Order: sequence, then C-alpha cells, then structure tokens
Amino acid sequence: MRLSVIIPCYNVQPFMGACLRSVLEQGHEELEIICVDDGSSDGTVATIGEVQEAHPGRIQLITGAHRGACAARNTGLQHATGTYVQFLDADDVLLPGKLSAQYAHAEAEALPELIVGDYVEEYPDGRTRTVSATEEGPWMGLIKTQLGTTSANLWKRDALLTLGSWNEQLASSQDYELMFRLLAAGGRVAFHREPLTRVLKRSSGSISKTAEKDNWLRYIELRVTIRRHLQGFGANRYAAERAAVEQYLFMAIHLLAQQDLPLAVKLYAQHLPPGFIPLPSAAITYRYVWAHRLLGFQRAVRLGRWLGR
Repeated sequence: MRLSVIIPCYNVQPFMGACLRSVLEQGHEELEIICVDDGSSDGTVATIGEVQEAHPGRIQLITGAHRGACAARNTGLQHATGTYVQFLDADDVLLPGKLSAQYAHAEAEALPELIVGDYVEEYPDGRTRTVSATEEGPWMGLIKTQLGTTSANLWKRDALLTLGSWNEQLASSQDYELMFRLLAAGGRVAFHREPLTRVLKRSSGSISKTAEKDNWLRYIELRVTIRRHLQGFGANRYAAERAAVEQYLFMAIHLLAQQDLPLAVKLYAQHLPPGFIPLPSAAITYRYVWAHRLLGFQRAVRLGRWLGR
C-alpha cells in the first residue's frame, strides 16, 4: 500500500534535515514524500534541494506563496497518491518504524479513515512528555483534545478529499476541526498505542492576548458544534460526551474571563444550562466551585480576582 508524507514548510531550515531523514529512514517500500514550501524566506528550499540531490527521485518539492500550513497541506493532498497520508510538520520527526507500524495497524483494522497515534512532546529545555490518546472513544477524545495530533496520526486520503480537506480559514484547532468532520461523516477510528512521533513544542515568543483570545473562541465554537451534532442522536446516546462538552466549555469560558469578562458572561449564558455546576479540575479549584454555587459565574470570577490580588 502506498503512503504519502506531506510536509508543509515555512522558514524551518534548522529542522528540515532531521525531519526529512526521519522519513527517508522509515523503510516503507511504497512511500512518496511531498514537501510544500509556503513562501519561505530563509534557506528552507535550499536545504530541501540538498536532500533531494542526495536522494534522487525520493522527494517532490512544490513551492508557492505564503498562504498558511492548512493551504500547504491541501496542496500536497492534491498531489498525493497514497491510500493514507502522513501530515508531518517540519519541526517534528517520525520515530523509527512509525509508518510501517501504523500501516500494519490500518490493515488489521480493515482500513479505517483515521489512525490515532500517541506521541512524545519535546520542549526547548530538553524535557519530554508522552501524550496518550483517550481510552474513552473517539468523541470523548475529540472533546478533551485527546485524539492524537496532526503529525502523530495517519489519515485516509480519499476520506479527506470527500470532506473538502483542511479548513484554510482557521488559525488554530485545525486538526480537531478536521477530525470532527471526519467523525460526523461516519469515519471509523483506530487507536495505535505506540508513541512513534516526536513533536517539538517550540518557544515562539510572546503570544498576543488577541491571538490567545481568538484561540479560545475557536475552541469554544468547535465544542458547541460537537454538542449540537451529538444532540441529534437523541437524549439517550452520548450523554457522557455531552456532559463532558459542558465541562470543557466552562473551562474555556472561565479562562476567557481573565481577558474579557463581559464576553465570557455572554458565552456562559448562551452555552451552559441553568443550574450548571463545574467540576473541580486542574484549572478549577474546589474553592471556586463553592463560590460558583453560591454567587454564580460572574461574581465568582470577580471574587477570584480580588482574592488573587
């Protein structure tokens, strides 16, 4: 079975060599590698050219103007011929045997639309953390952001083309939005429990408050969409998933309140039912839950701010 590796590239010269080596060393017999340069202004294209010369016929390079990672992935997808696609961010690497192991798992699971893989996060200070997908099923994984990540998963090409591919308008949550559409269309998911991708968590400097706020709004919008879809199955199906959506909506709205309390109050009223009670979590203390029960959302947030001063 042919596999396609699509690598969107934008000003990633320091990472390209290791990324491409990790793919070239996979050992899968039928493998095409497609690099899509997204208007890089550094030496990214030159580095890819050097690897092409060392491995003639192995790497296809497509260049274009800067349009974003999702547009680059879609360009690569239009040129791909594999049954499955590995989308690989250029600062990530595949660990040995990743593609063969997930290919074998896909065959054993009768070729599902998505293979979800565990992965290893690596931080600039050298720390690592293994991230495992949920044990609670695809919908719960989607709600909790525990359904793998772009570079860890293996995607069935025909299914993505049918869905319309990646949403090029989104600045965050792109992979989870795509997985939502795949699940909503009835796509099957199989879980591969080996962490065979290394995902670099780059320090990208200070993130603006506007960008952080917009990311939370997209997070909230996706989970509202998930809940609406699950409600279509009736009251007795996906009850646990719908309850989880409300807790994760609350968590996001609670964090958004630190930047824009009036907007958070509005979203709380729109998306959470009367009498909603948050559960304690890493972000929500027992003290806050008590205050929320007694005072309500807005006053509890204000009390938390006052106590934190």
